[in-house]
Parts: sequence; C-alpha cells; structure tokens
Amino acid sequence: MVSPCIAAAAKAASARASYRLSFAALFLATAPLAAQTPGAGAPPAGTTPPVPAVTTPSEPVATPTATPVYGRVLVDAVKLRCWPGNAAEPPVFEDTLSKDQIVMLGRSENGFRAVVLPLGPIGYVNTRFTSEAEDGKVTTKGTKVAFRYRPRTSEAPVTQLATGTELHVVGTHEDWLRVRVAGVEAWVLDNEVQVADAADPAVLAGYEAWQQQQRGEVQARLDAIAKQRQQEQADAADLAAVKVVEDAFVAELQKLPAEQKFAPIEAALSKLSATLAEASAARSAVASLEKRITTQKWLVEAAVVIESKPPQAEPAPAVKQDELRRFVGIGWLRYESRLGQPGVFFLEKGGQRLHIITCNTGRYDLSLFIDREVGATGPRRHPPTESLSVLDVERLEVLGVASR
Repeated sequence: MVSPCIAAAAKAASARASYRLSFAALFLATAPLAAQTPGAGAPPAGTTPPVPAVTTPSEPVATPTATPVYGRVLVDAVKLRCWPGNAAEPPVFEDTLSKDQIVMLGRSENGFRAVVLPLGPIGYVNTRFTSEAEDGKVTTKGTKVAFRYRPRTSEAPVTQLATGTELHVVGTHEDWLRVRVAGVEAWVLDNEVQVADAADPAVLAGYEAWQQQQRGEVQARLDAIAKQRQQEQADAADLAAVKVVEDAFVAELQKLPAEQKFAPIEAALSKLSATLAEASAARSAVASLEKRITTQKWLVEAAVVIESKPPQAEPAPAVKQDELRRFVGIGWLRYESRLGQPGVFFLEKGGQRLHIITCNTGRYDLSLFIDREVGATGPRRHPPTESLSVLDVERLEVLGVASR
C-alpha cells in the first residue's frame, strides 16, 4: 500500500507533468519549423529533423493559449519515429501505438504528424550524466545531455537536454537509464492518425488512461525506492536497539562467572524480538546474540560447578604386588637317580615334592642349580606315568642358597 506521503508526492508530480505536457503540446502545435544544424550526431540521411531542443527548467513557463489537439490512431502497431524523414529504415522509439489509441497531436511536417506522449517516448540517457535524489527522482547533470532512442553512444541523439531536466525512469540497461522525457516529439505518418473530437468524453478518458499507465510505471519505481529507504531506516533503528542489549551483555562478561546474570538481558532481547518485522535485518543479529548468551550461560554453570566441588581425598597407596607370583613354581631344586632309568630333577618345598623339572630348550644346565632355591617359569603338564606334574623351565632364577 502506497503511503500518504508517497501518494501526495505522486499527485503533485502528476499535476506538474500534466501542465508541462499541455504547454509542450501547444508549443509543438504553434512552433515554426527549425533548420537542422549540420555536424556530428545528425539523423540518418533522407530526414530533415529539427535541431534537438534544449530544455531549461529554470526559465519561466508561458501560459497556454490554445486548446490541446487530440488524435486517434487508425492502424495497428504504429511505430513512433524519432524524426519526420523518409528513410528506408527510420530510427524508431520503443513505444508502439495500437489502433484507436488516443494521442495528443502536434505540428505537421513533410507528411508526418508529431505526437506527444503523456510523459514522452522511451529513450536512454547514460548514468554518467544523471543525478538521483534521495526519493529516487532523477535529473540530468551537465549541458546538452544526449537523449538517445537506443543505449548506444554511436547513435545520433534524438535531442539534447539541459541540466536539471526531469527524467521519468522506467528501467535500466547496463550503464543506461531507460527514461521518458516530457515534451520530446515522436512522429507518425499523417494518414496513421486523425483528429479526434476534444469535446468527446471518451477521447479525454482514453488519453487520461494512457497518462495513468505511464505515470504508474514511473511511480512503481519511486514507491519501491521509498519502501527500500523505509526498510533501511527501520533496519538501522532495529540494529541500534540490538546493539544496546549486546553492550549490556558484554558488560556482564566483565564480571566474575558467579556474578554474571543473564535473565534481564534475555528478557530485553525477547521483548525486542517481538517488535521486529518479519523482514528486519536485525533478526539475524538477535539470533546470533541469543546463541552467545546461551553459550556463556553454559560456561558460567560449568565454572560454578567446578568451584563448588569438594576437595578430593588423597589416593590410597597402591598395594605392592607379590613379586614371586610371577613364578609357576618355587622351591629347592633336587636330583634323584633311578635304577636303570635316567635321573630326574624336582622342586621340593617343606619336605614335599612339587614338580618334576625339565628344560627341553637346553637353556639351563639344571645340575648347576641343585640344592639351590629357585623360581621357575614355564608350561606345566601332567603325564599319566608320573605322580607329579612336569614343569618345563623357560626361565629360572636363583632365590637362595642352602646354608652350610
């Protein structure tokens, strides 16, 4: 919905444009033919266009003395020529008139009739020679600014505009503005239009509808710019409000963890978030600050828990493991000879035999350890022919020697 300010501005601009159009039409209808100035930028051969007009907004406007002349288009899809010439492929504006379109008529020349569009025909002005106001309205800057029918510097300008000329922007193309300029002439063949009855309400209504259409194109852009400006201002105010809450959060971080309180900050941020528009740029800033607050609360809680832990008791001394548990068998190594059989080595402890000792690897000469207390490590087996288990020594350590 267009704001009252925008609507009022549009109404005022429309009134000014209508007045300029009426004056331009009367001026075109009564102005004498002007001679074409030779030189660079001339129109194509075979045409006799007038010298491009240079408008000066600061000059006083004469009071109209004649009644506008209206016309009706007689054929389909009439292209608007830039000059009244008979070139095989004449330069034309982008606008196309349809059958029964009501136009305002100007002077006749060489079998052509000038027509005046409500805001002028569509043409192009390079952005280097324009100045845009805060509200989006655009004017020319510099003298003799070229108004071209195509966005090319190689094309001859249709006319030249004085500094400060109002441009009704309807679009952009690279470094060019696609604009209408009130008062710029366009041309059709005399037999493509006929004079209409200016007293006919249908004629006036048809032309007014065309005016509203062209003004609507221009106003749509101005409304979009005004809406964007309003959104930027609202975003700036919203971000400033978020910054106030963020500053309070940063100030809280300067305190000791146990003294940091985030409930008031979270309440203020929640209240602010509820007032933000859906498209506000501050919503992302609020989400980021909420995440920072949540993270800091976790850190504070962890710090408080660490500080509140009771002192840990001294760990109990480790129980020293019995080093002799690493042996499979411990005892005194003895030797017993057997009649008609090989003698055997065995471990004895407390007068009892524990294991028969062998060393199949040959690592130890067991006879050297007789009558010594040893610790033996290795696999055990229990042959059915023996009453004792057999311990095959892989490692043997001397623990003691019998006293004499």
